[in-house]
Amino acid sequence: MGFKNRDLIVLAIVGAVFFVSVLILNGVSPTYSSPDETANAFFAQTFASQGRLYSFESLNTFLGDILFPRSIISLEGRLLPVGFLGAPLIFGVLIRFFGFWSLGLWTPIFAVLAVFAWYAIFRKIFDRQVGLWSALLLFVHPAWWYWTGRPLMPNVSFVAFVIFCGFFLIVRPLQSLRKDLVWLDFVLSGVCLALSVWFRSFGILWFLPILIVGIIVFRRFFSWKTLLLAVVSFLLALTPILYFNNSLYGAPWKTGYTVEIPAANKTVEITSSVETVVELPEFVLPFGFHPRTAARNVWNYGLLMFWWLTIPAAIGFVLLFFEKDKHRLCRNRFYAGAFVFLVIWLGIIYGSWTIHDNPGLSIITIVNSYTRYWLPIFILTTPLVALVLTRVGVLVKKFGGLASVLVFALIAILGFNIVFLSSADALWPMRARLIEAATIHDRVLAITETDAVIITDRGDKYFFPERRIRYPLRDETTYALMPSIVEQAPLYYFGITFPEIDMEYLNEEKLKGLGLKIEFIETFGEESMYRIFRVE
Repeated sequence: MGFKNRDLIVLAIVGAVFFVSVLILNGVSPTYSSPDETANAFFAQTFASQGRLYSFESLNTFLGDILFPRSIISLEGRLLPVGFLGAPLIFGVLIRFFGFWSLGLWTPIFAVLAVFAWYAIFRKIFDRQVGLWSALLLFVHPAWWYWTGRPLMPNVSFVAFVIFCGFFLIVRPLQSLRKDLVWLDFVLSGVCLALSVWFRSFGILWFLPILIVGIIVFRRFFSWKTLLLAVVSFLLALTPILYFNNSLYGAPWKTGYTVEIPAANKTVEITSSVETVVELPEFVLPFGFHPRTAARNVWNYGLLMFWWLTIPAAIGFVLLFFEKDKHRLCRNRFYAGAFVFLVIWLGIIYGSWTIHDNPGLSIITIVNSYTRYWLPIFILTTPLVALVLTRVGVLVKKFGGLASVLVFALIAILGFNIVFLSSADALWPMRARLIEAATIHDRVLAITETDAVIITDRGDKYFFPERRIRYPLRDETTYALMPSIVEQAPLYYFGITFPEIDMEYLNEEKLKGLGLKIEFIETFGEESMYRIFRVE
């Protein structure tokens, strides 16, 4: 059996374990862990069943587009995605053909295929050992592992299609089967790059510069004819997403993030530090330029969080420059330059944004979005760590292979701990919360009318789309809207249980002037359900 076949067997075994492990949240609850996942699931299912990426909410035509959960907006009665359209479109097409039951499988499938493509890429541009270790390390990198386990988030699929583009561009698997099929490799590379834009359009600002510089540096490996095929394929494959953007938001370049909506109806929470050093166009730096905030976030989430990978990656980065062959040194320098560019670019863009995905504002946890926004950086560290593992195998002559395997095992154990066990945001505790959320979901649906409106601060992901949502309660606009909502539908509030003094304040002061009253219905742990009704 050749080395290549043995590598594929090893990757298949580890990949199977990886695939099973990331299904830990799949099917345990009709609810999701975040508003983004809820929105992507809803619109994927809507597209699969109805062929459209919006849902009409009739009450919003009377109330002024005020009923919608987080990660969704309402325009003229239509509920629309806030996020990029790739996940609901691509997942929607797939579940239409394979069944709605498969919704949670596609991100893990893309992730596993991307790791095999990663192996093939680095086997070709470095060597077999670096390719194998790079792929194995990608399987157990906590950021890749964790966000694959959150399959309705788009980041892993986005990066996977960028990897697929590189696979067809560099490895050219179809050309290896038949030389006259080389054109198809370039067509598929352009299509995969376009599909990555479907998932996260903003990624075009970093991967296109790297791709263009790479083609210029290594132009001897490309012909202008095949590159033109890739460009044309890329542009053609972009047209569907531009069409949907135009039909939903009014222009091909607009998304749910950039479309103009009334300020009172915005639900996307974007906060940043007040220390703005320079003003640049919003398209370039959408969250401003806050270097101290960015440095702090890069330190906490980019370096310290996965320290057992940061240290060998730093060593591997230095090893890139200890290469005597001039062609390999050119390759290594390009890789190092691309890596540094990504660290600076993504570090400044997303690091300047103060994100609180965990209610505990000071908690540093893997669930914070920096770990998914910086996935491209994290996966580029895997070949650097792979260089160290191969060097360990050379230095420890007699037991080099065993030493490398033991180091990898330690990396995998540390990764498993942070992904599944180490905090309340790890996947195993999250599974328990989803099971609990399913109980709350079912009970609330049983005690509320099908046309009810539920006001909630963070419980929207429990009840949408079965119930209409107004978010949040602690907002003067919401209080002002309550009399109008009550005229149209039964109204409820779900959130942190009110102490008696708060109930008295609401009924005697806040709601009394509106002709309304609030009454307790049922408690669910630390939260409770209340009904708000008009006092005759």
